[in-house]
Amino acid sequence: MRIAIVDLGTNTFNLLVAERDANGTLRVLHSEEVPVFLGKGGIEKGLIAADAFERGLNALERFSATAKQLGAERITGFGTSALRNARNAPAFVSAAKERFGFDIQVIPGDEEAALILEGVRQAVTFTTKPMLVMDIGGGSIEFILATNKALMWKRSFELGVTRLRERFQGTDPLSLEDQLRIGEHLDFHLEPLWAVMDRHWPTTLIGSAGSFDTLAAMVAGTEGRQQNDEEFALPFTHIAFDALKDRLMAMDRAERLLVPGLPEHRVDTIPYALIAVERVLMRGITDLHWSRYALKEGAAARLMG
Repeated sequence: MRIAIVDLGTNTFNLLVAERDANGTLRVLHSEEVPVFLGKGGIEKGLIAADAFERGLNALERFSATAKQLGAERITGFGTSALRNARNAPAFVSAAKERFGFDIQVIPGDEEAALILEGVRQAVTFTTKPMLVMDIGGGSIEFILATNKALMWKRSFELGVTRLRERFQGTDPLSLEDQLRIGEHLDFHLEPLWAVMDRHWPTTLIGSAGSFDTLAAMVAGTEGRQQNDEEFALPFTHIAFDALKDRLMAMDRAERLLVPGLPEHRVDTIPYALIAVERVLMRGITDLHWSRYALKEGAAARLMG
């Protein structure tokens, strides 16, 4: 069976068309990302703004046509933080059903985390030692602690980069004072995560989707190479991350626009993502892995059994 998954994120909508090959492995036929900024101008008010509403429907129209052209027998959408918290989310879901004929499931944060883990497991090999998965979205950040055999803990926090940017309108580049305020805000709200990390001491962080896709592309760029579509994971050290963070945090928007691997739709939010990752690394993480697969691949694997 060939299916299409639409991940309706707060910043970007993502389409995946996939099927199972003869060995039962997920085979990705098409994957694309469209910046929609569904949460822009409304995420802190619990609304999808009118212009964001239309951008979202336009992206779904494009995805619906692509999925049908590629022979998808089923199209399923998964709505995350922006839709979870918007009072007019039911109107958006109804409009998508009426115009394009496919259902959108608005999933709770814990379910989002579970699907992320299912996707990541297909790209990264877990070990017997606990490893921490981090997925940075526009509206929320998901954390999952797992081994090769078990899911140990998962939680979604409404601390995504769009929320942070709207709450902390700092200088450009962010001043050290701004960075400290954001870090303190994260430390306070991530107290449950710190408690879990203090008990289990994971030393490996696996980053998936969104901001981590960009981090991986930039790390590859500093190594003088481009990623290829067959690359599902990329290991790098906290030293490589620190060097990249120090360089980017000193840049203003115009300078960040010129950085290889940094797409324009993440130029404004990447500083907030870097601060969030740094807070986690400070808790004893020494190794990082990027996973190409995340929620949409996990959803596809689950729907295809």
